[in-house]
Amino acid sequence: MNRIADRIVNLYSSKNRRWITQLLLLLPALVLMGIVYLGGLLIFGRYSFDIYENGKLIRGWEWDAYRAFLSDPYYWKLIGTTFRVAFKVTLWSLLLAYPLAYCIASLKKPGMKQLLLLLTFLPLLVSAVVRSYGWQLLLSKQGFMNWIFIRLGITDEGFSMINNETGVIVALVHIFLPFMVFPILNVLSQSDASLKAAAQDLGAGSWRTFLTITLPLSARGIASGVQIVFTLCLTAFTTPQLIGGGRVMTLPVFIYQRTLDTNWPMAAVASIFLLVSSIIVSLLVNKGAEMMMFRRSRKGGQAYG
Repeated sequence: MNRIADRIVNLYSSKNRRWITQLLLLLPALVLMGIVYLGGLLIFGRYSFDIYENGKLIRGWEWDAYRAFLSDPYYWKLIGTTFRVAFKVTLWSLLLAYPLAYCIASLKKPGMKQLLLLLTFLPLLVSAVVRSYGWQLLLSKQGFMNWIFIRLGITDEGFSMINNETGVIVALVHIFLPFMVFPILNVLSQSDASLKAAAQDLGAGSWRTFLTITLPLSARGIASGVQIVFTLCLTAFTTPQLIGGGRVMTLPVFIYQRTLDTNWPMAAVASIFLLVSSIIVSLLVNKGAEMMMFRRSRKGGQAYG
């Protein structure tokens, strides 16, 4: 008995106290995640082996849903649409977010910096449903955007910008842009300004300084932003459903429809595919950022000509 008591006392010694305290702090969140997230995954994994036949769900252990999902060209077209939309949204978000983050990080006036930060953050206070309906009004045939295009003489009848991929991409870029801006801004704000000054002292111009110092240093922020935006796009449901009007079929919309149809095996397989794809893309982006940082560190000792 005394030996057990000694072991308990030793376990909570000053050496082990720190990680035990951290584990105890994490325990409620780990239990909640284990029950809600892991439990949900296991239930969905179980449903993926059931059989859906003539509108009825039959319990079983079959691979029919997996075979159908991976062999039918319709599902590959669905996957292609989902990834194409996610890729375009991520690319446009990056192209718009980087200059904005660079501009905010370079500002010297605190007032202007806070104003731009507030304007970037404000859209996050409005739900995606409200913003999607807002974009419906802006992009519709009789909407504000077409009103401007007609007044400028760009078109006579107006463009069709909803119920297609263009409208979905425009709305998603607006919704997810802050998630790209803040990781990049965070890295740019913490970068050492003396490195840029040293590069310019060694003869590097503005572009070369940006390409060899600023851009590689911000690779981690870019990777984080790309991971967040791409993953959010892959799982976006509200905006593709509202702006796409049922004509832009992505995997989340497909999963929702199959769930309503009680075709739970196919919904489960599509969900698992979406989850695995998101993890693989995140790992690839992370690896790309690490390679970019590694290449920069190898060139760190080279002088600028």
